[in-house]
Amino acid sequence: MLRFVVESAQTAFRAMTTDHRPATPIPPADAPGLRRRRVWALTAAAASTIGLGALLGHGLGHSVAAALPQPWQAGVPALVGAAVAALLVPLAGWAAIRIVAPGLPAPRQRPAPPASVTPLRAAAVAGHAAAPAAPVDAQASARDALTGAYTQQHFVAAADREWSRIRRHGEDAALLMIDVDHFTRLNDEHGGACGDAMLVEITRQASTTLRPYDLLARFGGGVLVVYLPHTDPLGALDVAERIRERVAALALNWQGQRVKATVSIGVAGIGAAHAGLDAVISEAGAALREAKDAGRNCVRAAPIPPRRNPTAARSAG
Repeated sequence: MLRFVVESAQTAFRAMTTDHRPATPIPPADAPGLRRRRVWALTAAAASTIGLGALLGHGLGHSVAAALPQPWQAGVPALVGAAVAALLVPLAGWAAIRIVAPGLPAPRQRPAPPASVTPLRAAAVAGHAAAPAAPVDAQASARDALTGAYTQQHFVAAADREWSRIRRHGEDAALLMIDVDHFTRLNDEHGGACGDAMLVEITRQASTTLRPYDLLARFGGGVLVVYLPHTDPLGALDVAERIRERVAALALNWQGQRVKATVSIGVAGIGAAHAGLDAVISEAGAALREAKDAGRNCVRAAPIPPRRNPTAARSAG
């Protein structure tokens, strides 16, 4: 019996000391199941070890008590049984964790009910898994790559929203159409890179003249368009003239030369007679052609439309 106890202790000791292999990673989904198996293994090991230790210790105690005086013989079996059980419980617990628990069968997982997915959602999920969309910077896509002004598409969408608001509240607004004079000739004489640099600088000059909530966009080539909310035609003319003066005073240093440019600007106020934004853009374009015909480097305005709001309008400052 003593030999059996020693062999059991040696087996538990080897389980604690000889397994130097790296532990196999436990999938997150299996971790709760492994914890439950360890609890059951520890409980069973503790109960069986206490019983076995008491039984072995009791038998060992009788063998020891036979060699002791008569008064000591009564309590020796119980003491030896408790000591053997106390020794075996930690060893059996360790063995249960390292050997028994991982070998127990995992509880069968109940299959999850199939999710109800509509055909449209399934197609969207499948498309997303097949070709994940790259993050798109919406602000960057709304800006012109060269000048940093808004694109024509963004301008039209934003101006359409503003159109609904000003028609609903009867507010004043105006539109500027700016074109660089002789832009093609500038590109031919100094190169496309010089023309691009000049357009960037003209855009910067126009932007510094505007308010934070004014909308500046590039419509292609050397054409810029400005939307001025809360601005009557006279206020729009003032803004246009200041932009023209700033550009006329501009001199671009390019490869040892001072390159100059001017702009012509057409102004159109938004009034009750306009059916839509296209009509205002058309009037601003007509006013721009008048400025070109007048010799360029000047501002011309379309006829002032009747106002819907009888109160005084705020002009751009």
